[in-house]
Amino acid sequence: MGREMVVFKGTRNGLVIVLDPNREYEEIRNTLLKKMESAKGFFKGAKFSFFNGQQAIPENQKSELENICRQFGLVPNAEEEQAVLKTCFSDNSSRQAVTAPKAVPFSGEAAYLVKRSLRSGQRVQYPGHVVVLGDIHPGAEVVSGGSVMVMGSCRGVVHAGAGGDRSAKVIALRLAPTVICIADRRHAPERDRQTPRPRLARLSGQEIVFEEYQTGR
Repeated sequence: MGREMVVFKGTRNGLVIVLDPNREYEEIRNTLLKKMESAKGFFKGAKFSFFNGQQAIPENQKSELENICRQFGLVPNAEEEQAVLKTCFSDNSSRQAVTAPKAVPFSGEAAYLVKRSLRSGQRVQYPGHVVVLGDIHPGAEVVSGGSVMVMGSCRGVVHAGAGGDRSAKVIALRLAPTVICIADRRHAPERDRQTPRPRLARLSGQEIVFEEYQTGR
């Protein structure tokens, strides 16, 4: 499977929209529009900038892409763009790029820390990664633009990669969700077949798969 054309990354400087520089502009524009429509309202008010690898985005194309984002309530973050790219997305091997090893999907990246358990009726929504220091009870919901880690039981509704990030993962010490979504895929596991143990959920093709979670794998 090829690289995603448009990926949303939450950073401490705001939202960075990563574009695949090897794809045609029309494909990128149409994909961005579709992803913004599917996540309508999710990123409203978020500051954003674009990253196109080492290639500069032509001004007319950049203006059109920015206008698409503005239509959905996002705010350009041009003054932070270069700092974000140098800090978080440099391809220079001499730098420590803030990337995510597979076993710990948000190591080194900004994440929203929830220092409590979430009970029925409570909802957390964040454009980047989310870490819950507690349980997600049935009836509670977490919606994340990145990955989700739960340092307890996850028995509610969790949506990772809500902006279309198919590399997003869900990890919990006891993973037994009511409903789990990753990017545009949704799955409601059968409760009686779940074993609440440390597990990781990720996308494999078009399916959400569950694996035993092993630190350092």
